[in-house]
Amino acid sequence: MKPQQLAPSLPPWRQQASILADRYLAVMLGDFPTLLLLIAQAPVIAFLCAIVWGDIEQDTKSLYFVLSLTAVWFGCINACREIVKERSIFERERLFGLSPPAYVISKARVLAALNVVQVALLLGIVEWKVGLKGSLWLQAAALVLCATAGTGLGLLISALSRRQERAVAAVPLLILPQILFSEFAIPREHFGKLTAAVENVMIVRWCYRVFVEAAETEPGYLMIILSLTILVLMAVALHALSTAALAVSSGEDFL
Repeated sequence: MKPQQLAPSLPPWRQQASILADRYLAVMLGDFPTLLLLIAQAPVIAFLCAIVWGDIEQDTKSLYFVLSLTAVWFGCINACREIVKERSIFERERLFGLSPPAYVISKARVLAALNVVQVALLLGIVEWKVGLKGSLWLQAAALVLCATAGTGLGLLISALSRRQERAVAAVPLLILPQILFSEFAIPREHFGKLTAAVENVMIVRWCYRVFVEAAETEPGYLMIILSLTILVLMAVALHALSTAALAVSSGEDFL
């Protein structure tokens, strides 16, 4: 029997998303030690950056890349277990009309707030200890969007996984290409066509471009706008893929 044929007594998907987000937030706050550990990642990494770049007392392109990669890490590691650990609950509530988009949106809303807190701590401490060229607001927007896209990637992992351990183990496999397909692995002039093409679909690339362009004496605002737009599209696409994967993977083990 299809889920829609069973007592669809739950409210429309927007109301479902709001109710589920409130429940998810309550659960997250109830596990305060874990939440504190997630938040603590930001100041720890920020102070490590301050130690490294404090010796030269200025920012560099490598710092921009590290900040961008860290944002993807935040989003991905925060989200990678959040669907798989509740799969039995989701499948039971799905029988009574629970909307997969509402479920994913509820996760994304709460995780977005967590991303903002982490980015604020990360960027604030690095700005305080090292100092960054360019607009702090543009940098913050890029990092938040980068973390949001990372959240979509983490939710996709979680939707495709059947066990939490597998979801967590998959995260490094998706973070590593962000480094390998970048100019910090090999100089850009040595990129082949495949490497250049893959780099264009790496989340880190577009966040990094915002930092680089914003730091110029005459910022390249067209590239900044393009990069931010691409980050938005990536975030939307990854959340949509997470929803689709959740809707079709109830009986199959993908990871």
